[in-house]
Amino acid sequence: MSRRHVIVLSFAALIGACGGSMPPPGSTGDGQILTGTERFGWDQPASDRSEVATFKFAMYVDGIRAEATDVLCGNTRSSSGFECSCKMPPMKPGSHTLQVAAYVTDGGTVRESSRSAPVRVTVR
Repeated sequence: MSRRHVIVLSFAALIGACGGSMPPPGSTGDGQILTGTERFGWDQPASDRSEVATFKFAMYVDGIRAEATDVLCGNTRSSSGFECSCKMPPMKPGSHTLQVAAYVTDGGTVRESSRSAPVRVTVR
């Protein structure tokens, strides 16, 4: 998968418990320093590529939910899942907390996983 700088997060299975975050490269006490052109990345557990294709993703910025946009997931499964990333949501300058969750719609009901571990970022 071709990508710009990606913030990486270990993400647990859909409707399951979430794994811990991995410190992003270049992080500081205030979190990863962003310019706004980065992508948010995680490993999405799934049995195969067709299962990943059924998932949608929500991004949480400071606890506020929005649909993840421009989601890309790789075709090859590693031991930690499928490599996925999405466009970083718009954020004002300052410190923010980011989380991601996977969801499916089942008969009109949204079934969403727990949110991932929080990742601290600072937008410049």
